Amino acid sequence: MASTPVPFGGRRTSWIPIAIALTTAACGPAEPGGDPRGDPEAPEHTVTFLDRTIDLEPYVQGFPYSRFNADFDSEHLFYFHETPEGRFLMVQDLQAGPGSGMVDVERGARLHDVDWSTRNFFGMEYDTIRGNMIVYGDERNDEVVNLYRMSLEDGSMERITDVPYIYGSGFDHGNERIGYVGRFGESEPYRNCLFLMDPSTGEQDEVLCEEGSEFRMVWTAVNFSPDNEGVVLNVNRDGHRAFGNLAWIDLTAEEPAMEVLLPTEVSRFYLISYDGWTWENDRVFYYASDESGFSNLYRYDLESRASRQLTQVTEDASFIPFEVDGRRLWIVSYGRPHETEWVVVDVDTGEELGRYTWDASVRPSGVEETAPHFFVSTTSTASPYQMDEIWIRIEEDQALFDIQPKLRLPQHLAAAIEQCDVERVEYPTFDVDPVTGEPRMLHAFLMTPKRPRENPEERLAVMTAFYGGSNYFDNRQQIFCEAGISWLSPAVRGSDGFGKEFGALNDGDLGGDEIIDLFYGARFLEEKLGLEPRQIGVAGGSHGGFATMRALTFPPKTNGRNESYELGFGISHAGFSSIVTFYDATNIPDWVILEAGDPSTEREKLLDRSPLTHVNRLDSPLLLTHGSNDNRVEVTESRQFNEAAMELGKPVTYVEFEGQGHSIKGLDNLVRWYQVQFELLEKVVVGEPPVS
Repeated sequence: MASTPVPFGGRRTSWIPIAIALTTAACGPAEPGGDPRGDPEAPEHTVTFLDRTIDLEPYVQGFPYSRFNADFDSEHLFYFHETPEGRFLMVQDLQAGPGSGMVDVERGARLHDVDWSTRNFFGMEYDTIRGNMIVYGDERNDEVVNLYRMSLEDGSMERITDVPYIYGSGFDHGNERIGYVGRFGESEPYRNCLFLMDPSTGEQDEVLCEEGSEFRMVWTAVNFSPDNEGVVLNVNRDGHRAFGNLAWIDLTAEEPAMEVLLPTEVSRFYLISYDGWTWENDRVFYYASDESGFSNLYRYDLESRASRQLTQVTEDASFIPFEVDGRRLWIVSYGRPHETEWVVVDVDTGEELGRYTWDASVRPSGVEETAPHFFVSTTSTASPYQMDEIWIRIEEDQALFDIQPKLRLPQHLAAAIEQCDVERVEYPTFDVDPVTGEPRMLHAFLMTPKRPRENPEERLAVMTAFYGGSNYFDNRQQIFCEAGISWLSPAVRGSDGFGKEFGALNDGDLGGDEIIDLFYGARFLEEKLGLEPRQIGVAGGSHGGFATMRALTFPPKTNGRNESYELGFGISHAGFSSIVTFYDATNIPDWVILEAGDPSTEREKLLDRSPLTHVNRLDSPLLLTHGSNDNRVEVTESRQFNEAAMELGKPVTYVEFEGQGHSIKGLDNLVRWYQVQFELLEKVVVGEPPVS
């Protein structure tokens, strides 16, 4: 099972990559029209920016399929179909193996009439005994996460748990029971409980609970030992994400208890244990941890209560287990900013058997571990989605990769949506890299329009406020390029992919030096593209939404740097404006403690780091958007900033999305959302402030 719901499992990630769409405007003058200029004859998927008309149809409807999952157990291929009526789950028989050919997405059938644009889908796993899919999801885009039984015969769905929140789950060996960790309560300290459930009847047993204990259950797999006598869970010390650990629970004990397995004083952000089929025996399992500074693979022996590091990786990596003729091998997957490299290793001997490199980001979208047989999805900043089928053969201790194309976008569609020239760049920031002794260099991707604007006064550039620097295709960046707008996607400090030390540079410093990294990105754009500060803005969602507001209200004396930059505009989605009120209401308070500090002991500091405190410093146009059902970042965060800005006559446009959660969905509304952005940016070009 996808043991940890996607938005909760990352080391520091706190939001779902957002496919944003607008449903309801809440501020009168900010409401976009049904089409960009009120012309009833305008094409349905058209928006305009200055003199350019942009047809969103190739982006929105040209290839309206996503989230492909090749499930080898059920022998089905699942994926989503985006339509004007909603987002629907499709299914077809899995055609795999040599000679099976390309996937024909039109062969798929709609599994049910559930509109997944109105609810969150976090993953699913096949129940090999009962023939159903067990789905992680919610019902109102509100992250009230539960488990559902979904029939493959008629698509019917039945909720089989009833808790406010599920951290993660997993089948036992034999698929007789599901173990899951439920969270209860509205704020810390939560009451967290491990349950064992019979998915046939829904009957369940409460194994153990903890509330505010030193080691707390968190987002986790529930990994059963091969004999089903115990489980391994992730826990955090004092609810702090920087101190992850693993706990063993003996299910045969009269009173099961958590036994913490790893040294407690060691910092671990990235920590994952692997399913029981990978266990060496009933008491030896594998896990990955970044305690060495980078993610490495470890072997843990429950008999001796000792672990051993198996790899010596010195850059961020992930690990994929598989078997060949009973031999246990691992893929070390290096997800570099510009490429992905798979290296096949025998971790018992340390022998490297072979490697393969893509100039793209690669994500497994189906794994048959014992074949070994994979479906992978690839994407890059320059090129959109494709899917391949991979077999790994071992011949004379050499790993050979056989790759067969399974899905390609039509060339005419790829050409229509590839609107950016992409350059991998680096720029210096304010401090010194302790390794090199030279100015710290930050990785970024620079997207510039293939058809740039001739008038220098009309040129704009946007920076990703946070979660930048990744090598994936982003429709939003391409649409902005088609409009003639450049986009810089930088990996500011605190970003994943560059080791634990770099990722921790903003811990306890939220809204501090990471914002100065953006300022240096803006200065890079000035020199690189010949722009003025008024032509450079920033955009982001969740943490990035906060960073956007913070960048436009930044006090220069923060951290004693005396740094400032007069950005020309900002676009914030689902951002929090007060760290203190965000902590009180969010479902991820542990993230706040890691990134910002503890409001109970550092309240004044956190208030000073909050954009709401410094709203009087806002002078550049800012667009705020938010979903009314957002339980990750309450909608009040944008509302209160908007209200404070309006009282001071500051240039804010606020649009609220009725019924939407942390990510905003809905096809037609996406068109309106782009138009409201372009309307703001047109005002930036002509120097007209937005209407609050």
